[in-house]
Amino acid sequence: MIVGGNDILVVNTDNRIDEYVLQRLKDDGYNLHQVAVEADSLSHIRHTNPDLVLISDSNPENGLLGFIKEIRAIRLQLPIVLLLNADELSSVVPCMEQGATDFALFGAEDLLLHVIKRNLRYAGVDRRVNREALVADNMEEKLNLLIHDQQAGFRVQSNLMPYAPSCIGGVRFDHKIFPSLIMSGDFIDYFPIPDNRILFYLADVSGHGASSGFVTVLLRSLSRRLEEQFVELGLTSTGEILSWMSDELLRCDLEHHVTMFLGVIDATESELEYSNAAHFPASILSGQTSTDYLEIGGRPLGLFRDARYETHRVKLPKTYTLVMFSDGVFEIMPQETLRDKEEYLLSLVKCGTRSVGALADHLNMVQAKKDDIAVLTVAGAG
Repeated sequence: MIVGGNDILVVNTDNRIDEYVLQRLKDDGYNLHQVAVEADSLSHIRHTNPDLVLISDSNPENGLLGFIKEIRAIRLQLPIVLLLNADELSSVVPCMEQGATDFALFGAEDLLLHVIKRNLRYAGVDRRVNREALVADNMEEKLNLLIHDQQAGFRVQSNLMPYAPSCIGGVRFDHKIFPSLIMSGDFIDYFPIPDNRILFYLADVSGHGASSGFVTVLLRSLSRRLEEQFVELGLTSTGEILSWMSDELLRCDLEHHVTMFLGVIDATESELEYSNAAHFPASILSGQTSTDYLEIGGRPLGLFRDARYETHRVKLPKTYTLVMFSDGVFEIMPQETLRDKEEYLLSLVKCGTRSVGALADHLNMVQAKKDDIAVLTVAGAG
């Protein structure tokens, strides 16, 4: 092994990692050893003792867990980094439970380099870092490493959400998230589903920071399944969608629960169908003649088996705006009672403050400290 801790074994099945990415790694000073077959990599690990394994499997759900387990049997502390496409994120949790240490997404080469450096640093083999400083009780250095780690995680998390603002089928979506730390437990998604409909939701994972942020990766995975397999899943209402999502989260045996407002807009019928999984504050629907809160209620996702959720339907005005917040917004509001805070939000929207930017400025969301704050707006005009 070359002294310096820069040897990376690249398991590159079906040549998924292109030459540009490999050259970026080489330019950064890493010595790459490529294999295309998992069995060959096990022999390489036994005989050459690499410093890190980078895996990009063309079928991450078929045999990858067993492969990671075999690596762990050979070298318990060897860093294992996965390089995945966004639609393969559902494999992250089981892979990490089996022993993978980190992951990055295709198309984010700078983040991949950061992930590799971080894993080598934590494994104690990246000698380009001052190892004595890491061994010493250098709290500032450790804090900087933690901050950089969190910032990288927030970039990944932001990339999992749709681009904002976006227009889908004549409906305009916009959102913004203000984390209390660096990573956030709030998550937003919106995408088209069959029959000229658009599904959207605002989710709030219990807790704060990295552990809550990691649950949002699971939410993204569930979104992709809904987007790609909606007909096959056989879900006929927003209430059924929330029940399905709750069951899927329960299977992961998480220590977090999720509140969520989920809606489906039928552009042909000018109708909003929605369900609420204990999300608060209530969503605000504003039209030409009225501005009101929608129904609230329901149980959080991921807590109760066989949870069921009510489905509500409302006719949409010709021109409308739907405004949603996570409950962190209450933490920064000066009003003393919850009722006063709710009335103020309603009056704010009723008076025409309906864009994400205007709401964020008016409520000074950038000051978020105690809790994450998310705001999502959905606007349409017939």
